[in-house]
Amino acid sequence: MGEFTAVFTGGTGRSGTTVLAKMLRCHRQIRASRPLEVRCVTDAAGVCDLCVGVRADGPWRLRVLARAPWLLEREFQRRFRGHWWMRENRLGKTSGLHRGMTQAQREQILANFAATLRIDRMRAGRELVADIAHAQGLQSERYWIDTSPPNIANADRIHALIPDARFVHMVRDGKDTMASVLQEKWGPTDAEAAARWWAERMTAAHRALSEVPEHLVMTVSLESLVVTDRQEQYQRVLDFFELSDRDRMHRYFAEQMPAERVRPGSWAERVSDPARLERAYEKAAKRLVAAGIPTHEFPRPPDAFPPESG
Repeated sequence: MGEFTAVFTGGTGRSGTTVLAKMLRCHRQIRASRPLEVRCVTDAAGVCDLCVGVRADGPWRLRVLARAPWLLEREFQRRFRGHWWMRENRLGKTSGLHRGMTQAQREQILANFAATLRIDRMRAGRELVADIAHAQGLQSERYWIDTSPPNIANADRIHALIPDARFVHMVRDGKDTMASVLQEKWGPTDAEAAARWWAERMTAAHRALSEVPEHLVMTVSLESLVVTDRQEQYQRVLDFFELSDRDRMHRYFAEQMPAERVRPGSWAERVSDPARLERAYEKAAKRLVAAGIPTHEFPRPPDAFPPESG
């Protein structure tokens, strides 16, 4: 990106991406997107679809739109002024790109994008990301971070668009992730569906990251960072970004990310049938391991509920 490096964080969801970004933005060399999720890069009909191309296994409607690029561009413009601009987040609060720029800036960004798109689609995508970052206040910071949920599943396409972009893949024990997503209004409604949801996202992340050079990717276990290896993992994050420690960031880590907030293994307390969830998880995890995909399982605490016999 030239004067700054774009960083895209993500994971399965419910894996600590947001809290990590909030910690990182405490460093004076890092600017976090406002809002934390821009959405317009990796959502359907976003920059990746428009500039890099719609995946062959993508939604049929997108594949149809891709046959007429002007229709896909029109859909991009509609969403940029619509859902990406202003929406209600999972907490019932208003979010969207309007939090970081004015309508006049939005229209200028879209006009620049449309003009460059006709000349060089990849350059248009890179310049749009840079324009968003600058509109959101990026000045002399070395890094700009976006935490949109589909980022890691689209890491290969982001890398094709922005070759020097970095990626932070947040992982968490699958059972805790499943228990967490089951509590969401938008999430799956039973253990088996939650296991499929988790496994599909782990698979997509593995596939995409395999196309990105290793030195551009850092995988961070939420449990290791917050509970078991706090200082070692905190330093590892600093090393990845080639930054020295700052009091404000270290204070956030110490005060806002205490070990007791993660509580590995607490999934068993948050579901009505923990044995069913564990069975669903084991089946999904076995398939992932057979496919060569790491599950990043966290060891069961000694006081966890005993597994069902048989």
